[in-house]
Amino acid sequence: MMYKLLFFVYVVVFLTACTSVNIQVVDRKEDFRLEAYKSFNFYQSEASGGIGESYEGNIAFLQEEIAKQMAFRGLLREDDNPEILVNLGVWVEERVQTRETGLITDPGSFNYIGQRRYTWKSETVEVGTYQKGTVTLHLVDASKNSAVWIATAEEVILQNPNRMRDRIVRGVEKLFDQIP
Repeated sequence: MMYKLLFFVYVVVFLTACTSVNIQVVDRKEDFRLEAYKSFNFYQSEASGGIGESYEGNIAFLQEEIAKQMAFRGLLREDDNPEILVNLGVWVEERVQTRETGLITDPGSFNYIGQRRYTWKSETVEVGTYQKGTVTLHLVDASKNSAVWIATAEEVILQNPNRMRDRIVRGVEKLFDQIP
């Protein structure tokens, strides 16, 4: 019974650790309140670096989700003279996943046959690669041309587009939960 409980706790902790979006509020003006604004729009995006069609689709989806959150908070999307402008910065970074070797995890590499000068040390080995995406969200007061709120969200990019879109939805919700 105790093992089942420990296994359940381990699975819950593991799943929540793997699926969380890391949100960090970088800067915000003291007097900033989103409800003080009535309209918004996005800055024109300028893609560089050949991000690919799959990422462009996710960026469009990201903008849709941000627009939904803004509308939910009472702001209307307006092409002419919006009060607040949304600036998105998106970049993708290739990362290497590693692990440490050990006597328990790598017993085949342990070839001790009794020599006196034998030494063994743990090594870092490459397991694979993955991509990490970072989104920076700037909310800019259009009349002052000044950023009033800046935050970043980081997440591992999933290959499954449906699961990735679910993470985008959760990530945008978490971003907007941080806005006063």
